[in-house]
Amino acid sequence: VGKTVVPHEVVYNIYSDGSMDVKATLHTGKDFNLPRFSLQSMWNPALENIEWYGRGPIENYRDRNSAAFVGLYKSTVDDMREYYVRAQSMGGRTDTRWLTLTDNLGSGIKITADGTLQFSALHYTDADLWDVRYGHLLPTIERYEVVLNIDCQYRGIGNASCGPGPRKKYEIAPDSTHTMRFRIESVKGQVITH
Repeated sequence: VGKTVVPHEVVYNIYSDGSMDVKATLHTGKDFNLPRFSLQSMWNPALENIEWYGRGPIENYRDRNSAAFVGLYKSTVDDMREYYVRAQSMGGRTDTRWLTLTDNLGSGIKITADGTLQFSALHYTDADLWDVRYGHLLPTIERYEVVLNIDCQYRGIGNASCGPGPRKKYEIAPDSTHTMRFRIESVKGQVITH
């Protein structure tokens, strides 16, 4: 299996208060044919609580979001998974303005988009999901850490299982440049004193 090389640049500006601005740029070549360009990070398993302002509460994609309304939603990373018969990429939320991952005391991180972004937060990577055949096997590959994907570009899903793929406007265009920007900052929770 060949590897696809995608020229990209990620610039981090880190400030004295600990916040960080991230700018990611990628350029797709003429033969580009990948479904996703994402920045992936692993976070402390204590950051199980998730809140976001964007489309939800159900999983949604660029070309499948008319039943997912923009609003304020809360869940847990465990509950962001889907129950597909065949394990696959899942849990995406589109048109997100901001999201937080916090522990049970409310401490954690906040990510604020410059515009909107798509994200998923699970206990699996895409590679983990594609290495198992059936959804009932997910407990055997579950990671302790939170796997956060922030997507610069994500191909629509169309109806390729029993029909056509996504419309052209939902594809990731070849020979084009894509940029996303967001800020990461800490969220302070309750302080417990004895």
